[in-house]
Amino acid sequence: MADVRFLSPYTEITKTEWDSLTADTVKHLCCLLIDKYGSDMGFLLDEKGEVSKKIVILVNRRGIHTLDDGETAIKDTDEVIIMPYLGWA
Repeated sequence: MADVRFLSPYTEITKTEWDSLTADTVKHLCCLLIDKYGSDMGFLLDEKGEVSKKIVILVNRRGIHTLDDGETAIKDTDEVIIMPYLGWA
């Protein structure tokens, strides 16, 4: 199972900083998180059902948008971090 770490404010939704889930890809993981924690996690996917570019998801500390976006593979030994996008206005 991959370790998933949530940073604030997402810990308010999940009520935890860590979870462990098995998923093939980042998109699959996002779908599992929405199923587990409810529609408040819907921000993970955009209106087209793809992983949102308005958040930051790191797999082993590498941004998924520099890898294969939602198709980035996840292995059981991976660490996934989900955090808000902190870009400049």
